[in-house]
Amino acid sequence: MESNPNKVFTHNNIMNNNQYSYISNEESILKSKAESKSSGSSLPEMAFPIMPAYAQPAYSEPLIVPIQTRYEVPSIYTPDTYYVPPTPAIERNAFVTYWRKVGGGSFMLSLLIHTGILIAAYFIVETIVKEEKVEFISGAVNLQRQEASQQLAYQSLEKKRLNINSQTPLKRLVSNSTTASIALPDVPLENIELPEASTLMKVKQSSGGFGGGLSAVGGTPQVHTVNNMLKVFKVNPLNALPPTLRSRCDITERLLKLKENGGLPECENAVSSALEYLKTKQNYDGSWGENSKGAMTGLALLCYFGRCETPDSPIYGDTVMKGIMYLIELQKKNPHQLFSEATTGNGAVYEHGIATYALGEMYILARLGNKSLPGMREAFEGGVKVIIESQRKTGGWCYNSELGTYGNSRDDLSVTGWQYQALKAAKLTSLKIEGLHSAISNVIDYIDSVKTVDGGYGTTNREAAYHQWGLTGAGVLGLQMLATNKSAASRKGVKFAHEMFLKEPPIYSGEFRHLLYSWYYYSQIFFQNGGEEWQYWNDTAQPEILKNQSKDGSWSHSSAMAGGDKIQATAFCTLMLEVYYRYLKVGDKGEKSIFDK
Repeated sequence: MESNPNKVFTHNNIMNNNQYSYISNEESILKSKAESKSSGSSLPEMAFPIMPAYAQPAYSEPLIVPIQTRYEVPSIYTPDTYYVPPTPAIERNAFVTYWRKVGGGSFMLSLLIHTGILIAAYFIVETIVKEEKVEFISGAVNLQRQEASQQLAYQSLEKKRLNINSQTPLKRLVSNSTTASIALPDVPLENIELPEASTLMKVKQSSGGFGGGLSAVGGTPQVHTVNNMLKVFKVNPLNALPPTLRSRCDITERLLKLKENGGLPECENAVSSALEYLKTKQNYDGSWGENSKGAMTGLALLCYFGRCETPDSPIYGDTVMKGIMYLIELQKKNPHQLFSEATTGNGAVYEHGIATYALGEMYILARLGNKSLPGMREAFEGGVKVIIESQRKTGGWCYNSELGTYGNSRDDLSVTGWQYQALKAAKLTSLKIEGLHSAISNVIDYIDSVKTVDGGYGTTNREAAYHQWGLTGAGVLGLQMLATNKSAASRKGVKFAHEMFLKEPPIYSGEFRHLLYSWYYYSQIFFQNGGEEWQYWNDTAQPEILKNQSKDGSWSHSSAMAGGDKIQATAFCTLMLEVYYRYLKVGDKGEKSIFDK
């Protein structure tokens, strides 16, 4: 039995056999001694570690590796031999062995660590950040809820003053200053519930706008608007509006007027769909349409104002605001200060009248809001000033196609229609605008001058342009809205139009090239007149309008293609369906105009 299992490689063994071989320690010692004695030399300090023979390659040259460490050897070995200690067996951890077996390494370990960190971070963030819940309801329902809540807020207060309101009718306070007046109840001071004096001291006055505190229109923006002031005095803010516009801004009153005047619930649904369609068609700069943008933007805004949608509205506020700002900037770029991009043609004067009309309504409705509309008052007043200065001596308006502005060659009832609607809005604002009253008086004279023996307005040649079959509505509406003591003339005009439609019932698919344009006026004059004429029109025209609305909320017709995107047709039809509550119905109430109601 070997006394020591360790084995060494001898120098001579390698030199002679040119490959590794095993010898025992004792054999190595004896052989080394014998060779040393015979040759008289000693072994060099060289040796090789023990390696399995099958694991080592054969070498063509002797391989000599120097010993790095000399170890103490047992006394039985001679000094001329060297001892190579055994290599201890490495004990491998079971986990490490398995990890290596499945191909794991430092990269895999790093990946697992980072994955764990990300998962932990996700759960931490999720516990901190909670997603806000959104109630997905239709815009119309949401708007109705808000308006209903506002109505309920005033209900209790109105009950307290029921006796006062029934005995003291609303009167207008007239001011000679440049600021507009506010319509407030003529109630004895002792019957008004006044707030604390400290609260009153917080109400600031503004340099522009309605009364002394409306920041929404012109002047330096202030914290307190007329709406806020009326709340301070516990007065319904709707009382700040002219009576003729109030029903559109009160959902209860609006639905009541819709029902009383023959409207259907489908009418309100159609209007809601149309407003959604118009919202999707607004251009990035706030305008509407592919061309004639001043007119298309004005018409679209009138549709929103017809339902009292203002910059403060939760659904369409941004849409309306962008449209208003577009018109303000558009006017600044026009060399004639018109709301138009055109510098030639006859369209610019139409655009200017429509856009001015829209800004006038917004100026009135701003009494209910809190949003600042910088530059709007100046733009509106500037627009009215251009209209007044461009009025011909006859009282009408026309265009200059070469210059793209107003002309003086002749009168045009079609152009005049939009100018007097802008003047109507200007009068409702109660702003002191120089020349406004005389311009209104002159346009009434002009309308009278184009009346025919049949009671219509326009030319009597149906084959020619501007004939009475298409423009009687424009003539009569001017008398209804602006004139006093003209009921006989307006009723005769309504009769002419009614007899015309009895012979030729209103059909949406008609080929008349100004069909929707004319219907826009006819729907208003029949509504203002009331009676059997309105009943017939509503029973025949309303179904035609409703059934021809597209699924996307729009209308299209060959007679209203201006602007593109079906904006003109959609706007005209929307305004016709809002006629039930847009303005106070006064046709059956005597000789006074709607401004005195």
